[in-house]
Amino acid sequence: MDPPSGVRRIKLQPHETGDPVTPTEDLFVLAHLGIPRVDPAQWSLLIDGLLGRPMTLSLDQLKARPKAIVEGVHQCCGSPMEPTVPTRRVSNVRWGGADLAALLDEFGVDAQARYLWSYGLDGGDFAGTPCDWYLKDLPLARLKAGDVLIAYELNGAPLPAEHGFPVRLVVPGYYGTNSVKWLWRLHLADRRAEGQFASVLYNDPLDAREIAAGQPERRPVWAVAPSRSSWRRRLMRRSRAMRLSRSGVGPGRSAESRGSR
Repeated sequence: MDPPSGVRRIKLQPHETGDPVTPTEDLFVLAHLGIPRVDPAQWSLLIDGLLGRPMTLSLDQLKARPKAIVEGVHQCCGSPMEPTVPTRRVSNVRWGGADLAALLDEFGVDAQARYLWSYGLDGGDFAGTPCDWYLKDLPLARLKAGDVLIAYELNGAPLPAEHGFPVRLVVPGYYGTNSVKWLWRLHLADRRAEGQFASVLYNDPLDAREIAAGQPERRPVWAVAPSRSSWRRRLMRRSRAMRLSRSGVGPGRSAESRGSR
């Protein structure tokens, strides 16, 4: 880990990000536990749990699969220690990597699987609570909507270390905290993950009426909240226009998604 503790670097405010695709050097950098420095030759991705059979992929094996390109809004959820304080940390970027749904289909997902747990290589102490790994979860049903990537490129180049090198999860339409960086394990489960970042932080409390109606006491912060601000409308219009113009290829993808390697 270098540095071995949290990193927060906000270079531009939303109104200053006028480029259609935000340059990599202008992206915000947020890391709760520091930045792992990973040797790509030693890295591998384990996929296990409710799957036909577990698998382990090297970086070369991952890159040998068809590459998908997805462009979209990448937005920070805000500080988990101050969840009611609004923030505007947002960009529009282009990711490249392997389609996760297609990858899992190769090995057969068990019908009991409901959630995908994602593990990052960063670990340590956050707000007085230690954790071995940064762990998040998301509903497996999100993969059916498409464009969830195991990404190894950002804006046409390998991921920088501070953005998750060598590989990160990318979940368009979800806050950045769910797109786990320095990814090393994906686990399919029939229940939500436990842990500080999955079930404690980044969860909104429900009111008494919602709980009485049978809802859980806390709702996970997954999907980006709607916004009426002009910068968000511009970014979403552009992303939508890209998807429509590429309808012969697939939502939000370029021709490179057709099978190039």
